[in-house]
Amino acid sequence: MIATPTEIEYFIEVYNTKHISNASIRLGITQPTLTQSLKRLEEKLTTDLFIRTKQGVLPTAAGKIFYLRAVALQENWESVQNDILKVKNEITGKFKFGCHTAVGSYAIPPLLQKLNEYAPHIELSLIHDFSRKITERLIAYEIDIAYVINPIRHPDLILIKLGDDKVTFWKKRGIHPPKRLLADQGMLQAESLLSKSKSKIFKDWTILQSASLELIRTLTLNGQGVGILPTRIAKAGGADLVVFGEGLPVFHDELYLAYRKELLMSQAGKELVRLAKIKLE
Repeated sequence: MIATPTEIEYFIEVYNTKHISNASIRLGITQPTLTQSLKRLEEKLTTDLFIRTKQGVLPTAAGKIFYLRAVALQENWESVQNDILKVKNEITGKFKFGCHTAVGSYAIPPLLQKLNEYAPHIELSLIHDFSRKITERLIAYEIDIAYVINPIRHPDLILIKLGDDKVTFWKKRGIHPPKRLLADQGMLQAESLLSKSKSKIFKDWTILQSASLELIRTLTLNGQGVGILPTRIAKAGGADLVVFGEGLPVFHDELYLAYRKELLMSQAGKELVRLAKIKLE
């Protein structure tokens, strides 16, 4: 069994004072309590640490060896406590932040600006994937905090809604694009929109698959087809894109900040959550 911090503290005091009665007074405990603590420690070490005399106590050879180790153990324990207190109270730390690259393109810049101003010692590692996979990794403790679209509800997650978006069909203003759909078919939104419209409106159109919404946006701006895009991506930077036709299906998105309650156990985690609550118009 391992000696407790209290047992180590009591042993060191007895070793330094060479007297159980005086040590108990300095420690603010009763003499029987101190004696029992020493007895438990000696049982754990399976050896005597002190020789009792009429004048007090003297350390045995084992007691002298243990004293050197005990001082080091006490210092290490205090260092551990200080480090934990520092992490708990200081606004510093490293966190894994998840989001889809498309969401990150408009949500991460304002977050970093806030961190620069209010918490420059918080470091982020960005992890990108579909929101559903980001949410799964958040639940599995592989990610600390995330921006996610339409997340599943889970008892371990705290979800804060930040804004809304719409995914639909876009084209460059003033042109008749070729019969080509530009879409990330891995997105649930694109899959849903295609299933509702492909056989009716886009029956003889081809589909160009791309996992990059930024590339889809660029190709759409170049007039290379009709892109399936979230409105925030389509209109970013004042891009000259317009909705393709009327009466087309629209997929409604909701953007959330998601994290586990454990994140709030440190001051840095609390500050990160506060700053990550960006306002999306």
